[in-house]
Amino acid sequence: MTVSARLYEIEIAHVRSSPVRHEVRHRSYQWFVDLDDLPRLPRGLRWLARFEARDHLGDPGRSLRENVDAYLAENGIDLRGGRITMLANARSAGYVFNPLTLFWCHDPSGAVVCVVAEVHNTYSQRHRYLLRTDDAGRADTEKQFYVSPFYPVDGSYRMSLPEPADRLALTVTMHRPGERPFVASVRGVAVPADTRTVVAAALRRPLETWVVRALITVHGIRLWRKGLPIQPRPEHPSGREVTVSSSVANRLADLVRDAVGIELPVRLRAWDGSEAGPKDGPVLVIRSRRALRRLLWAPGELGLARAYVTGEIDVDGDLADGFRRAWTLARRRPTTGIALSTGGKVKAAVTVARLGAIGVPPKPPATEARLTGRLHTRLRDRAAISHHYDLSNDFYELLLDETMAYSSAYFTDPQLSLVDAQRAKLDLICRKLDLKPGMRLLDVGCGWGSLILHAAEHYGVHATGITLSAQQRDHIVKLIADRGLSDRVEVRLQDYREFGDTGETFDAVSSIEMGEHVGEGQYPVYAGILFGALKPTGRLLLQQMSRHLGTAPGGGAFIESYIAPDMHMRPLSRTLEHLQNAGFEIRDVEAMREHYVTTVKDWLDTFEARWDEFVALQNEEVARVWRLYLVGGMLTFEEGRMGVDQFLCVKATDDGVSGMPATRPWTADNVKG
Repeated sequence: MTVSARLYEIEIAHVRSSPVRHEVRHRSYQWFVDLDDLPRLPRGLRWLARFEARDHLGDPGRSLRENVDAYLAENGIDLRGGRITMLANARSAGYVFNPLTLFWCHDPSGAVVCVVAEVHNTYSQRHRYLLRTDDAGRADTEKQFYVSPFYPVDGSYRMSLPEPADRLALTVTMHRPGERPFVASVRGVAVPADTRTVVAAALRRPLETWVVRALITVHGIRLWRKGLPIQPRPEHPSGREVTVSSSVANRLADLVRDAVGIELPVRLRAWDGSEAGPKDGPVLVIRSRRALRRLLWAPGELGLARAYVTGEIDVDGDLADGFRRAWTLARRRPTTGIALSTGGKVKAAVTVARLGAIGVPPKPPATEARLTGRLHTRLRDRAAISHHYDLSNDFYELLLDETMAYSSAYFTDPQLSLVDAQRAKLDLICRKLDLKPGMRLLDVGCGWGSLILHAAEHYGVHATGITLSAQQRDHIVKLIADRGLSDRVEVRLQDYREFGDTGETFDAVSSIEMGEHVGEGQYPVYAGILFGALKPTGRLLLQQMSRHLGTAPGGGAFIESYIAPDMHMRPLSRTLEHLQNAGFEIRDVEAMREHYVTTVKDWLDTFEARWDEFVALQNEEVARVWRLYLVGGMLTFEEGRMGVDQFLCVKATDDGVSGMPATRPWTADNVKG
């Protein structure tokens, strides 16, 4: 038979008579619970009161009941299923401090067999006393544990610990030779532990065990100022001492468990050298308190990104494996993800404060984009493109293959090199557009010219590319001269909207991974300009990344702040709708997601192999941004959270003539080697 939980409104009194007089009185509240029927508040209020094995002696992986039974068994006691009741403070707002926890252990008839008194000191240590109490709940025991810095480990306790009913009356008296006794008492009255009472108690005394812990320190300082000498803390003689780790890593692991409701997906190493979490796989290294301050002011992806790119956190081991573990946890929580609730944010702030990390918001890293002006104006779009693509041509030449194609390749064979797969992609585009000598091709968002140069050299077309990046334009101009293509290739530093004002038309139009930089509100204009640039029966080849409906269209806080500000990736169905509304007839859509996984992996391999060169070209902060970007991008495509597709569209004549073949002659299977 279990006992209903109840609260006790209590007064705690400590009276010291020698060598100096000092008295402490404090009002508080405590819980009385049955270990076989621990109370659980409604989901949104559980942060107010929780009872967990890790807050007491024993194995944190077992229940409180199992740990007490195991301790009793070590001392030859078997309750045979009899109940165990506990008087303690509950974990509240992510913290608990229990100077004294009492367990009344009963046999099956309900008689008290013994009382276990668990004492916690302020040095993160705990000790149990096994007490064989008399009928009045009294017992004597030798002192075995260092509690106060003003008392050595000597003397004895006389304890009066009757199991509480309507009233609570506990007394612990410490006797030392030649001194008057020290007396601690707890008196209280029971109230039902219903939700209303619990909330009211928590509101009257918020962060109560923090207050108790702070009062112990305050009164310790007062006693020291009264002249009491500090007694050295000895090694614990009983062999039963358990040190509770107060390391930074364990506190952070506790925070993740309490505030988010998950275990650490990777091992964590803090600036004090402490570690927590699984022993296999990568290790998240937190190098300074400043990283926590960033996370406090910018919880989630942005704060983590800022801390990583500045080197305040790092990963020892496989960064991709760490991401996979985190996203696996997120998938298990499809409704809430791993975001902090309001209560979780309070717990985080409290933990950060305890770790000395409270402070003003750290300045964002220099690599973070700072765009101004109204979204998707021509000036702002130019700045957004410049932030990413004008990093330096040397940087991209080091990262990309010799085609300088900065988009998904097309691997017709798993053994293809990246450069051959990029050429296969360029050939696929040219075949889909059915390019022939003398035709005019427009490439909107031409990058470093891979497609216009390839189409001119291998398909004999006259190609025009437009870009907003001055560095890309300069790179293409040099290649045009070097390859003698000035009569067949032209590059313009031009906004697509400016091109729309020219009225020029072409036989074919391409736009390779540029539509992501067009805002949703501007996309109808973009699609209309592509349509208007084509002659009747002309074809459009659009290659574009996509995201699912309901996900961050910009790719998340990191991508939006460091890689491609103002980017917007829409669901595939939305792109189809825009193209159809512009007048296009859609003839083919080819998914290429797996190709992008391999493409980015090749870029990442190059990046890691030539890390020192990338750092020398820019700086370590830029290099760390790119490492995070490439790893995250590879896994995003790998796990299907982003896609990339080629859309083949045609501008049919008014009477429906498309000039398109009835089959797909451009496919790799139809191309003769």
